[in-house]
Amino acid sequence: MSFDFSTMINSLKIASHYIGTTLFMAGSSLVIGIFFGLLIALARQYKIKVIAPFFQVFITLLKGIPIVLIILASYLIASKKFDDLAEAMHWSVRFKDFNMIWIAIFALSILSIINSSEIFRGAFSSIKKGQFDAAKSLGMTSFQTIRRVLLPQAFPVSVPMFSNLLITLIKASALASMVSVVDVFAAAKISAQQNYRFLEAYVAVAIIYWVISIIIEKCAQLFEQRMNRKLRRASL
Repeated sequence: MSFDFSTMINSLKIASHYIGTTLFMAGSSLVIGIFFGLLIALARQYKIKVIAPFFQVFITLLKGIPIVLIILASYLIASKKFDDLAEAMHWSVRFKDFNMIWIAIFALSILSIINSSEIFRGAFSSIKKGQFDAAKSLGMTSFQTIRRVLLPQAFPVSVPMFSNLLITLIKASALASMVSVVDVFAAAKISAQQNYRFLEAYVAVAIIYWVISIIIEKCAQLFEQRMNRKLRRASL
């Protein structure tokens, strides 16, 4: 069977309509991951009792679990708990009536939080300890040190890694189709099931992911260059 370019283009058109869904899942997960990942990294940086060891165990346990298992486990647990509650409360609505995109975002957010915390931890460790001592000698509080010393240096260093994380989340979002979320991958797969031209559909999906990845990388490079210019001007 020869490769059919017209089928691939048709799959490309169909799948492209769901780029927004894919970007929404990945973007939301990245924002959640950066927020909670920063809190975890700060807790570990300042060695906050009880909290820091808890986060260490949390990251260690979840780091080795495949994202597909997190998605399926989240779906099964949430479905069981909600349906039991709905039955007890005599609600007519069931878990399957909701949009499963939030399950996918929850699972992707766990992946994002784990990676974001490690990114921030690496960025924090690159800052010389003498700067913390200098901030302390100037009478800065911990919050002022974080705002004026830690974050201004950590974010520019982290930009390339966060762009890579966003690309990872976009590719991982394809697994959301396992819980009935229609994204770029799912749309192309559904289209291919009508004519059994799966190769053309998957090539179309690969092209979409590749183009998105290139755009993200270029935007990250421009953003990083702009931040570095601002930092150089500020240091003059």
